[in-house]
Amino acid sequence: MIIKISQKDGVKIAQFAHLSRFTLAVIEEVKSELKAELVSPGVKMVFNLEGIEFIDSSGIGCIIALVKVAKSNGSMLKLCGLSKEVRAVFDLLHLQMILEIYDDEKSCIESYKE
Repeated sequence: MIIKISQKDGVKIAQFAHLSRFTLAVIEEVKSELKAELVSPGVKMVFNLEGIEFIDSSGIGCIIALVKVAKSNGSMLKLCGLSKEVRAVFDLLHLQMILEIYDDEKSCIESYKE
């Protein structure tokens, strides 16, 4: 298991356990672990990318696929904790237009209360 899932204030928090690269090598495992959590209606999840120093196109595709799974099941997935390098990739691709991205876990969780 490469994802650890905890819960705070009714929001599930998913975070990588000891991983710094989100690449093709891990996307299938990430998809299967998180998809199982997002298929239930009404799930609120934060995907904390803290510690990830590199993401490739397959990692980005995985995140987009998970957001689609969440939306199609009436759930939500938001991101936080992006490193400077990962944030630069997201900004270059204008992903902030389709994904909800927060600086830290606390503000991401708070956004669900609004």
